[in-house]
Amino acid sequence: MVPTLRSIVDPAALAGIAAREYGLEVTRCVLLRSLVNDVYRLDTPSGPRVLKLYRAGHASAAWEVALAAHVGAGVAQGVPLLDGRPAGDLTAAEGSRAFTLWEWVPGDKPSKPRTDELYHRFGIATAAFHQAASGFPGPPAVDVGELVDEVLARVPDAADRALIAALAAEAGRRIRAAELDRGICHGDVTLDNVHQDGDRIIFFDLDRAADDFRAADLAPVAGTPHWPAFLAGYRSVRPFRAADEAAVPWLGVLMRIDYLHFHLYAKPAMRGTESLTEGWVEQNLTELRAAGRRLGDSAGGFADR
Repeated sequence: MVPTLRSIVDPAALAGIAAREYGLEVTRCVLLRSLVNDVYRLDTPSGPRVLKLYRAGHASAAWEVALAAHVGAGVAQGVPLLDGRPAGDLTAAEGSRAFTLWEWVPGDKPSKPRTDELYHRFGIATAAFHQAASGFPGPPAVDVGELVDEVLARVPDAADRALIAALAAEAGRRIRAAELDRGICHGDVTLDNVHQDGDRIIFFDLDRAADDFRAADLAPVAGTPHWPAFLAGYRSVRPFRAADEAAVPWLGVLMRIDYLHFHLYAKPAMRGTESLTEGWVEQNLTELRAAGRRLGDSAGGFADR
């Protein structure tokens, strides 16, 4: 067999696996999304389910199901196999791939326009997730500092490379010097990863969850106009200290470098170099240039891009 980086498994084959491993009557299986992992919708007489098929080498599928059970309400719940295991595995062209089954999250992704009221509830839900996950052991988050050299190797503009290196160094210095709140984070706190069911905000997609600075979970929201409403909602549930708030912009820098690494390396490997023209690389470079201007005064100055 030719060495394979990534395969797309036949939905009909997955329907048969789900029927056998979970005791389900599957009337339809359809691929919803294929990116880092593959997500399928299973239709059954008792309602839809989600089957997540992880990339080869992903090692925390069972842990994600355990985390969801620990957090409880407010996050999608996994469904065990008939033999009680939280995750199964199948052999694909590229090797062993884990799979998990999840309850279908009620509601829908929040519609636009998105309001301060929505973000206030989103902040409450994020704080509730952090509170419920407290004390749960988990793997450490990726150290973005270890990705900087690879990012610099593929950023063509010398001024951009200098800016990224300076921002990463300053972010690392400030974060190391601060005593930040740490615990299990969702890892991708955006409205793309929740459903709104009436007044409830329900999280799903835990494949980036890990032990990290909790302020890092808030960084994706901090750049939106609704940040004050989100932060007020968060603080109505649990404390968020001044030191953590001060670290959010610097954690946002590291988040953008992590995003750049994904779009420069992992995504082209999965989707081809054509993906480099979709605008995501330039968008993250633009955000880092803006961060350089915004944070320059407090960091001794960065190149004005």
